[in-house]
Amino acid sequence: MNIFNINLFQFKTKPEGKERASEFLNEGYIAIGWSKVPDMTSMSKEDIREALASAYGYSGRSLSTNLGTVNTFRNVMRKGDVVLITQDGFVHIGIIGDYEYHPDKIKDGTCHRRSCVWKKMVKKDELREEVKSLLRNMTTVTKYPHPFITSGIGEILGLVTTQKIPQSEHIHPLDIWEGEDKQPTPNEKEHEKLLSRLESLGTTALEILEEEMQSEDPDRRRKAAVEILSILKHSPKQPLDGE
Repeated sequence: MNIFNINLFQFKTKPEGKERASEFLNEGYIAIGWSKVPDMTSMSKEDIREALASAYGYSGRSLSTNLGTVNTFRNVMRKGDVVLITQDGFVHIGIIGDYEYHPDKIKDGTCHRRSCVWKKMVKKDELREEVKSLLRNMTTVTKYPHPFITSGIGEILGLVTTQKIPQSEHIHPLDIWEGEDKQPTPNEKEHEKLLSRLESLGTTALEILEEEMQSEDPDRRRKAAVEILSILKHSPKQPLDGE
């Protein structure tokens, strides 16, 4: 489960006005009501809009509000998302499954369902303020407006760890990159060959200067000395022993 793809929802437990929190928890599902709407398995948002207008006569703002709720349940919620319901001051946390249509539950008002595996129960006061605010929504289903990982629910479910890594174990990304067994590119190989040739030529040049310094011709020795002094002048200063 990728926690960065999880959505979090609050969910009310009174489809078509009847309290069903205990039933949701005992039987492992959630349901929204709107039982006059037919099977939504293959419905898009526009299909749901037409079904609501036809079945309930909604229009204008009423249609938009109800469409938002029903479409969220059918098309925004996904398998693996997290849902919260409240009961007697406690909050139950569940992992929802796919949308299901139960025609035998039309009269019961719970034909539009999603299976739900209830994982944890916590006191409402223990939740972060943003999640408490989510639970105060009056609509049947409301999506948490922030990334799931910021809600604190991931820690409760054990999906996110709060354990801190000791400073001594921190690894900088550059350390990983530099430690890779990186193969040199063709350009890098040519560069290495050139450096090797220059080093070889440099050694040869120094040997020539050394020979010139041993010459019996004073002009040759003087020119060699001038070249050596020039090389020493432009070379980086090396620290003396003890500095």
